[in-house]
Amino acid sequence: MEKNERELLEDISGKLDRLIAVMATQGRAQDEQIRILRNLGYDWKFIGATTGLKADAARIRYSRSKNGGA
Repeated sequence: MEKNERELLEDISGKLDRLIAVMATQGRAQDEQIRILRNLGYDWKFIGATTGLKADAARIRYSRSKNGGA
C-alpha cells in the first residue's frame, strides 16, 4: 500500500521532531536528557532508546529525580 503525500509528510515531520529532540539532548547528563525528552512528550520507550536505558529504568530515574532522589 502506497502512502499519500500527506502521510509521507507526517512521517517526515515525526522523524524530524525525533531528530531535533535527540540533538537537543546531546552532551547533557542522562537525567537531564530524560527530563527534556519527557517534557517534550516522548514516551518511555523512545526516551529509553535515546538515553541508552530500558524504558522502565528511564521512567524510574525520572520519578526519582522529580521526588528529590531516592
